Amino acid sequence: MKLNLLFLLALSPAILFSQVNENTEKVTVVAVSSEANEELPDIEAEFPGGIDAMMNYMTENIRYPQSSIENNEQGRVFLSFTVEVDGSISNVKVEKGISDSLNFEAIRVVKSMPKWKPAILADKPVKSTVRIPINFKLTDGEELEEVEEEEEEEERKLFDGHWAGFDLGALVLMSDIFKSDFASNDYWKNNVVRSAVFNFNFFDYKFPIFKQYLGLTTGLGWNITTIGLNKNYDIVHTADTIFAISNSTQSYRANSLNVQYLTVPLLLEFATKKEQKKSFYFSAGVIGGVRIFSNTRQTGKYANGDRFDLNVRSKYNLAPFTLEATVRTGFGPIGLFATYNLNTLFKDGKTVAVYPFRTGITLNVDYGK
Repeated sequence: MKLNLLFLLALSPAILFSQVNENTEKVTVVAVSSEANEELPDIEAEFPGGIDAMMNYMTENIRYPQSSIENNEQGRVFLSFTVEVDGSISNVKVEKGISDSLNFEAIRVVKSMPKWKPAILADKPVKSTVRIPINFKLTDGEELEEVEEEEEEEERKLFDGHWAGFDLGALVLMSDIFKSDFASNDYWKNNVVRSAVFNFNFFDYKFPIFKQYLGLTTGLGWNITTIGLNKNYDIVHTADTIFAISNSTQSYRANSLNVQYLTVPLLLEFATKKEQKKSFYFSAGVIGGVRIFSNTRQTGKYANGDRFDLNVRSKYNLAPFTLEATVRTGFGPIGLFATYNLNTLFKDGKTVAVYPFRTGITLNVDYGK
């Protein structure tokens, strides 16, 4: 529902000599009058930037209370407040109100204002009283349901997950006994320096379980895994097996097996705040993936000095699906991640069990804002 909020602002300054204690638990409507001996200032107190700036501030910051929408409450709230010598606002009062909810909202917005320019009397800043009528008006013919949908959507945006963004890290291939050595199959001992993982996670959605603190996060991502091979190995594969043999006649500058996956996470996530900014988070769960591309790349020079860059695209008996256990933690947009494959890199029976372990840093991005 679209709301037309009209703010009719009339400033009537006067010096206020008495202090009044405010009660924030209950809005009390009072009558404020100037004492007979009060002297008007030479220059009235002013919102920084003037009337137009105050109008813009009101438009951007006031929120029509839901209870007032449901009860069709409209009208003007007349406020008075003191602008102190330093420009701060105090003694905010309702001179004429409508309802507690609208009165509270009017007071809240006025109290949230930045410091004013104080009134000037005899070239010195002085206290003064300012009066402002704020007009709350609902547009006729609009439906409440639309407003509720907008508020629900705004509330959903507050629950930020920590999946969307970018991951960059290193990769180590491990055996079924959690070691990086593969005994007689040492060609699967990867070159860690030339191995890397990059994740581009398109979006996430967090289903809250307990407020902002606990929820289930899912989303969609794209994983690019580069496995640098040690020495001058050439990968050989048939329908039944895959292995590598050393090439004694050629020296490779770069030699890698590259795999790309489309990934979907399911994470149980703890976060200290609703929004990603300034929030500590920790999540654990699984990431499922489907292989969408794989190839080998070899670069170097031939004996005659010619450069070569060989790319061979194949399935290489790689498992079509992958399932990784993962943990992710961090503060705000910066974090750390680690994943370990629960299934083998290659299809069962095609070679020895190979389990990729990935770890690195993450940059969380909220694409929806």
